[in-house]
Amino acid sequence: MSRWADFECRVPGKWVLCGEHAVLRGATAVALPHPEFALTLRFKAGGGDLRITVTEGRDAVRELIDAVIEREGEEERSVERPRGELVIESTIPIGSGLGSSAALCVALMRWMSEPLRLERDRDFDFARELENRFHGSSSGMDIAAVMSGKPIAYTMGRAPERLEIRKLPRFTFHDTGLRARTSECVFRVDRKREEAPMLALETDDLMRRASRACMQGLAQFDAGVLDAGLANLAQGMEQAHEAFLRWELVPAEALRMREQQLREGAISARLTGAGGGGFVVALWK
Repeated sequence: MSRWADFECRVPGKWVLCGEHAVLRGATAVALPHPEFALTLRFKAGGGDLRITVTEGRDAVRELIDAVIEREGEEERSVERPRGELVIESTIPIGSGLGSSAALCVALMRWMSEPLRLERDRDFDFARELENRFHGSSSGMDIAAVMSGKPIAYTMGRAPERLEIRKLPRFTFHDTGLRARTSECVFRVDRKREEAPMLALETDDLMRRASRACMQGLAQFDAGVLDAGLANLAQGMEQAHEAFLRWELVPAEALRMREQQLREGAISARLTGAGGGGFVVALWK
């Protein structure tokens, strides 16, 4: 009997409050599931070769599946190829900093974990290995945020810390219309670090302070200390924005959109994700 049975799952996109890039060098990042965007995977077992229907990137999905099956065979854990129909529908814009690749990798991991007989403690590592094929070397932050489905504090090399937040302030998301690859943004930051190593250290420290301020602000707001919580969140978001400016990750359209949100009454606004494009997130009373 085939191990591949009918399956369905839904995973959220994610967004990052602060900590991007510096998380690769030991800083803590604060990431949350996205309230609007998600990915759904459905598999119907059947005969014939695997038929894949996907919103975007069918070849990439097939390559990921083939690579996993072939690797299992090389390690003498032979697994038959899935037969039937795989449908993946996603509302997460690709290249927007909202975790489109992480959501796909987590959904594929959950679908394949039973046929591959993955141990539960390998789920995160398996999904991260899949994402490495997109980014070269994933921090694991996006995978952790998508898998958790809750706000988390993430530090590389440690288990994600779930933030027990029941009440969030009002955040809104505004599309710049620009898209950028995470790997390109990481390369840009690395180049800036080579050009100005002391400024790079100061910028990483600035992002660390941004994360501390935001975590404190979330806890205060959740506890009902609203004004202090919003003040700390705004401080952290402004520090994170300054870090992105130093790394030259904020395009003109994102700056324009940030200023528009501030004029309309937002307490703070910043580009979320790897930079270069995607969405500006705004914080409101």
